[in-house]
This record gives sequence, structure tokens and C-alpha cells, in this order.
Amino acid sequence: MKYTPIEMATGMRRLTVDDDDWAGLSTKDAKRLATLVIAARRFEEKILFLDKRGLVHGPAHSSLGQEAGAAGCIAALPIDTMMNGSHRAHHQVIAKAINALYTDNFDPSAYARLRDEMREETRLMLHEILGLKAGWTGGRGGSMHLRRESLGVMGTNAIVAGGLPIACGHGFAEKARGGDRLTVSFFGDGAIHQGTTHEAMHLAALYRLPVLFFCENNGYAVSTSVEQSAYETNLNTRPCAHGIESVHVDGMDPLAVWLATRWAEDHIRTSGRPAFVLADVYRYYHQSSPIPGSAFGYRTKEEEDAWRARSPWEYLCDRLTAHGTVSQQELDVIDAAVSEAVNYAADSCTEGKGSAMRIPKTLWPAPATVDDHLVSDMSEFSGMTAAEPADFAPHDMREMSFLEAIPATMGAAMAKDQNVVLFGEDVANMGGGTVGATRGLSRFFGTQIINTPITENGFCGLAVGAAMSGMRPIIELMYSDFFLVAADQLFNQAGKIRHLFNGTAQVPLVLRCRLPGLEGYGSQHSMDPTSVFSLFPGWHILAPSNAFDYVGLMNTALRCNDPVLVIEPQALHTRKCPVPASLDYHIPIGRARRVAEGGDLTLLTSLGMVEPCVDLVRRTGFSADVIDLRSLSQRDVDYDLIGQSVRKTGRVAVIEQTTRGASFGAFLVDEIQRRFFDHLDQPVKRVTGGWAPPTVSRVLERAALAGEDEIEAALNEMMRDSALRRPNLSATA
Repeated sequence: MKYTPIEMATGMRRLTVDDDDWAGLSTKDAKRLATLVIAARRFEEKILFLDKRGLVHGPAHSSLGQEAGAAGCIAALPIDTMMNGSHRAHHQVIAKAINALYTDNFDPSAYARLRDEMREETRLMLHEILGLKAGWTGGRGGSMHLRRESLGVMGTNAIVAGGLPIACGHGFAEKARGGDRLTVSFFGDGAIHQGTTHEAMHLAALYRLPVLFFCENNGYAVSTSVEQSAYETNLNTRPCAHGIESVHVDGMDPLAVWLATRWAEDHIRTSGRPAFVLADVYRYYHQSSPIPGSAFGYRTKEEEDAWRARSPWEYLCDRLTAHGTVSQQELDVIDAAVSEAVNYAADSCTEGKGSAMRIPKTLWPAPATVDDHLVSDMSEFSGMTAAEPADFAPHDMREMSFLEAIPATMGAAMAKDQNVVLFGEDVANMGGGTVGATRGLSRFFGTQIINTPITENGFCGLAVGAAMSGMRPIIELMYSDFFLVAADQLFNQAGKIRHLFNGTAQVPLVLRCRLPGLEGYGSQHSMDPTSVFSLFPGWHILAPSNAFDYVGLMNTALRCNDPVLVIEPQALHTRKCPVPASLDYHIPIGRARRVAEGGDLTLLTSLGMVEPCVDLVRRTGFSADVIDLRSLSQRDVDYDLIGQSVRKTGRVAVIEQTTRGASFGAFLVDEIQRRFFDHLDQPVKRVTGGWAPPTVSRVLERAALAGEDEIEAALNEMMRDSALRRPNLSATA
């Protein structure tokens, strides 16, 4: 028996700086570096000043002490670089914003235009952090969610590691379009243990994305040290495991970070692969307060004093003046220009002095705007032709199954728009994916149909970033329950980004979920996702019940500038109906359809329960309106059509196949009784399965879900409750 070492193909390296490196730094680059370091320092000092006076609503995660990491990185990158970051991002964002203002001659002490633009962007950023209407996104983002796309700030993120897969999406979109911009994503040592981080690095390496992962290791995730968090404390091993080259650097040395970032950019451009920079930094204060961490007992005052003695600004000034690169007088003038911009920003949003300092009431956003930009204004549908089956002549139609409609619709969209890209597991394998949803689309495999590893949170986040960068991604989740694995990216990110950033960002993506129904997949593969997605008003939910509706609703979803869930019941895959051969029509969001008409009952249903409801009323003779809801988001339900029917019948049943706990119907029942109470002759009835999720056993699976027997029993009960006579028809006729 013999064991031999396995060599790693991916390298880890440590960068150190000597006097020759300082001597080689140009005055132009030195002034840019100095400006960004002192801007991060002075801005954070002002935030702490305001926080002590109670003017920062919510957390203010101070980055004082960490400015060399962000400034050194940003100063080394092209000004058109895209960036996102974490909850502790003030230093990153102010550095990025100021750096993006000028290409050359970067010296705010000498150029009035730069001073003026710096003052204005600093003012707007501070207003944003304080939650004021003049802020970059109207004050909605506050301290943790900062966005200024025109300056390359794509959006910081309050979820630890939440921005990393989104950064991959920005990189994916840039690469797909043949662009040469880089994306840098900042995160802390606490994020290095998140699964999302590893999924993002894995995807970046797999797809060879132009992304720089920049880890600011300040030693603590709140109060938990790296040593308490990990057995292997060499954090460079994490990117190495994914095939990403890394460099470890002293993050308190601005030049060292600048040089490490230059290496990373060169590596990305020459190898076509992502890079990783690990910078050891230190935050002087506790997680989100102007109090030192030592006050909470998780680190010592001596440790803090040792790191403070290595202050990046003082160290930079010493090195630059020692080498004659920039004089102390020039550095003082830069400091004065930056300080003036920061003071100007603070003065613009406060009045009074000392304990009487406050924010003028006129600066707050109007409360009436609270729901603005939850979703698109739907202007993207201007000029759209809506259609129903009756609008087409028989010779314009052809028989098509539900399953055939899926690749036909996606393929037509991909042929028209290269920004339409499908991500999913096995979608470009086996001649059409696991169930044939991409059958016949092999010409798009590898370009617009992208196989993903089993990384739902990662590739859903990548799709979010790609959508924010102008693509129109489609995500295929193999089974509906898998949305729970990707919940952060789908709900905290995709479902909130438009509103969070006050309409300055949009996420036009489509999520396709297969709903197995009575197929024996068990309780972890069979959940109807409607009720969960309906909790997030940024999502639209479309529920096609046949191939015609699938094409029209999917075309609408692909045109929509919001995230849209399209549910695909597996039970409908083989069902056929006439579909226009052109595939060129839309069914609007929010438009239901009456598929059967009667006068006694209103049956509200969708997906695979539409046909059983229609068959039942025809077989039994119940006089009922059967309404196929088609749009299931709470704000999209077609209450106009529902109201017409309720005023006629006075009796309503909401019919779903799913279990009671996963039912969307409770929302509908509540809203219908609020809107149409005076027209109801009895309480609204709900038809669902039982409480338990469906299991693999055929008998227990059927018992868990609703079917025709449950529907018929409910309708009989409704007729009895209103003393109506059931039609005199045999139940077996």
C-alpha cells in the first residue's frame, strides 16, 4: 500500500511590499490612492458622528480601519468596473463613487469639477444612508443597500454572501455580450463559510467569469473570530478548492492591496478566469456601533491598540512623503477637499447643533410613496396584442401538447433575443433535459441553454445579476420544492430589488417550476409554490392550464420587467389543445378566463384542477361559472371577472389540488369576502387536500391531494347550505 500526495493545480500566494514598490508608485496613482483612503476614513467618521446623535436610523456598520482594503482595490481597477458589496460597504461605495468620477488627473485639490462632483455624490450617498428622499434610491436602501449604477455601484447587500452570485450574474452578462468590464464583489470573513459563497465561486470558475472576489478579513463575524469559526483558518484554501487563484495581502497597506488587485486584474484578463484577493484588515469598532469591540469582551483593548497603530492613512502618508511621491502639504490639501465634501454633505441634511441636531422634516420621503415600484408600471406591454382561443381561425391552429409548448415558446424567444438564456440542471443534456422541456433546442445548447451544477441558490442568484444587467434569464427548477433551497436569491433579492432600489433596478427573469402532482415524488418534490411566492409582491405568478395558455402566458412572462413564476403541472404534459402556429400572442397578467358558465356557483381554480372542474359540472349538471384564474399573485388576481360572477351566483368555492397548509386559497377567500361580502349568500368554500404533504405511497398521495370527489362533495354541501336542489342527473351519467 502506498499513498502519494495530490498536488493542487490552483495556486495560493502571499504578496509583500518593499521600498522599490513604493518608489515605483507614480504621483498620479498615489494621489488617487490617497484620495480614496481619506474619503473612506472621513466619510465613516462622519457617519459615526451622526450615529452618536441618533440620526442614523437602523444599523451603521462602521468600516473605520478597513479603508485601505477597499481604497487600494478600487484605485487599482478601471473606473468602469462594476462592484457590489455587503452590509459593511460605506468605505467601498464612497471609494467606488469618487473613483468613477474621473479617468485622469485625479486630484480633487487641483480640479474644481472633481471637487464639485465629489461633493454632490457624497451628499447623495449620505442622504441615502440617512433614509432621505434625495438619496441615490430615495432613502430606501439606507446604510446596507447602496446603489448608483452610473458609477458602477450595482447594489450592496444586507444578506451575508447574498451579493456574490449576483456579481457572477453581472460578470456572465458582460462576458455574454463580449464586453471587457470586470466585476468586483466585496465580502467579509464571515461570508467565507456560507454555502452561497462556495456556489458563487464554483460557478465563476466553471463559467470562467471576469469576477474578482475580494475578502476583507477583519478577524470577526460580529464577535466570533475566524479561529472560532473554522478548523482551517487559511481562508485561501476556499477559492483554491474551486480552482480560483488567490493572493493574500496585508489589507492595512494600501499599496499592497493596490498591487494585489493589479495582479488579480491581469490574471482575469490573461487567463479568462476569476481571481480572489484575501486582505487582512481590522474594524476599530463593534459590529454596528461607535463602541469598541473590547467593550463587549470578545477582544482586548491591547489588540485594538496594536491595530490602530497601523492606521492605513497615517501609514500611507508616511510612505508617500518618505519617497517624495506626494508632499505632506499636497496630502493635507487632498484631506481638506475630501473633508469639505463630507461636511457639506452632513450640513445639507441636518440642522441645529449638538444634542439639538436633527434632520429637517422636509427631507423625508412622502409616506404615500411606500408602495411605489413594487413592480413594473407595465409600460413594457404597450402595444401588446392580447389573445384568446376565439381570436384565431381553425386553420391558424395546430394541436400541441403542454410539454411541446414549453420548448417551442422558449426557442422562439431565444431566436428573437440573445438575452434570453435558460439556466438549469441537465437542461442541455439528454436531448432535451430530464422531461423534454428543451427538446429540439440543441442549437442553443451551451450558448443560451446553460447546464448548471446542483447549486440552486448560486445559479438563481447568477440569474438575478444577469437580469439586473439587462439579460432575460429563464431558470428551470427541476422540481418545485427546490425553490426553498434558493429562497434568499428568489425572495430577498429578486423579489425585492426593484422596490428596495426605488425602481432604479429591475429583475426581468422567469422561473419555471415543475409541479409533479400524483406522480409519486413524495413530500420533498411535490409542493405547490404559489402560496409562498404570493407572500412577495414583487413576484408575478402565472398558472397555465393548457398549451394555449402556456404559450400566451410565457410570452408575457418573457416580456415582463419583473420576476415571474410560471408553474408547469406535470399532469398536463401530455394534454393537447389547439395552439396558434405562429406562437406570437400574449395573455395579459391579471386576466382570468371563464371556461364554463352557470348561475348557481362560482368555482375559482387554476392549473391541473381546471379540467376536472369543467368535467364535473358537465357530468353532474351543476350550474356553475368555472373561472381559470391564470394569474395568482395577490395583486394580479382578476377581481373584475370574479366580481361579475359573484354578483350573479352569490356562492364561491376556491378549488386547489394542493394541501391545506400550502394553499393559496386563504388569501383569495379573505379578499373576496372583503370585496363582495354583500353579494355572498354563504361563506366562501375552500377545497384543498389534507394537512399532510403527499408521500410516495400511491394511496396516501391521493389522500393528501384534492380531486373530483372532494370537489363534488363541496359543491353538494354548498347547494344544501343554500337550500338549492342538485340537478336531477345521475352521478354516473
